[in-house]
Amino acid sequence: MKNEKIRLYAIQIALIIFLLCAMVFNNIITRQITAVILLVFMAISIALIKTDKISLTNTRQIIILLSAIGIMYVAIMYILGIFAGFYYSTVKFSIWTILNYIIPYIIIIISSEIIRKRILLKENKISKFIILIALVILDVILSTNIYNLKTVNDYFVLISFIIISSIANNILFNYIIIKYRNAKAIIAYRIITTIYMYVIPIIPNIYLFLESIIKIIVPYIIYIIMESIYNRDNKVVSVQQKKKDIIVSIIICLIILIIVMLVSCQFKFGLLVIGSDSMFGTINKGDIILYERYDEDDKIETGDIIVFLYEDTKIVHRIEDQRLMGEEMRYYTKGDANIQKDDGYRKREDIIGKVKFRIPYIGYLTLWINNLIENGGK
Repeated sequence: MKNEKIRLYAIQIALIIFLLCAMVFNNIITRQITAVILLVFMAISIALIKTDKISLTNTRQIIILLSAIGIMYVAIMYILGIFAGFYYSTVKFSIWTILNYIIPYIIIIISSEIIRKRILLKENKISKFIILIALVILDVILSTNIYNLKTVNDYFVLISFIIISSIANNILFNYIIIKYRNAKAIIAYRIITTIYMYVIPIIPNIYLFLESIIKIIVPYIIYIIMESIYNRDNKVVSVQQKKKDIIVSIIICLIILIIVMLVSCQFKFGLLVIGSDSMFGTINKGDIILYERYDEDDKIETGDIIVFLYEDTKIVHRIEDQRLMGEEMRYYTKGDANIQKDDGYRKREDIIGKVKFRIPYIGYLTLWINNLIENGGK
């Protein structure tokens, strides 16, 4: 028993060391090499870690359930894409894509889940924490080709958008293995939610923060669904209470989703934190404004407070004047607290939206965090 435990921890430590090396030397250790090494770890785990072969009920139903949720997840992303837009995938579906992306990812997913199952079913106290760390590192490795990490802000984005959502997903996967012993369901779900972007030529242009929040919410929803359907042991909680818990959870998730949709500014309405005093008296620093995105059919009048783009920065100022020059309408803007008008003029394509109302003070926390990050990056 002692030797078996030593083997178990040795495999986990070796796995974390390899994954840390893969993260540091990501230019050398490619996804293909990672796939091969994980296959080796999988073979070692199968050979050295013996588990009880216990068949549980509902195995097939759980596979179908997670596959269906995976398909629904992809469908929701594409429905959101109708509002947020799409872009053409940089990786076109071909034999090269299959060999360099799809097959390595499938191998990585299958290998990592079999390793997870072997380790957690043998000893799930310390191991569930160690394997969680290992597989979060793996998620970071598979995402490093998206990010160019040079500043403190880049690392903040990495932590916010990848690590947190990865922790949420891996906690769910650990739960499914420990309670239901069903690695196949996780494999099916992960393949569906990972490989689609290499098969479908257009990808939803979802704001990264919104996508990450969805990835955090979905594991919680899956957990609630599985507990409600398959957990027959807890007889104390009434059916009505379970239904109430599900409804409350869905409402909370919807509220979070609406907030994120507003913050992402990818849809009809958006939120923006005011970072200057140029509109002081009307809109103050630290306020949050809700604006409606500008449509070509919308009328813009003198006196409207608009959100426009100037040198890649969103500005909230009032239209002081507008003039038609030939076929082009030019808008001249000014901050209410400023003495002079803004330099130059705005064209229709510069205007993002119209301000609808403001929420005072609650944006100060965001400004403080941004200042902290900027000062840390200097």
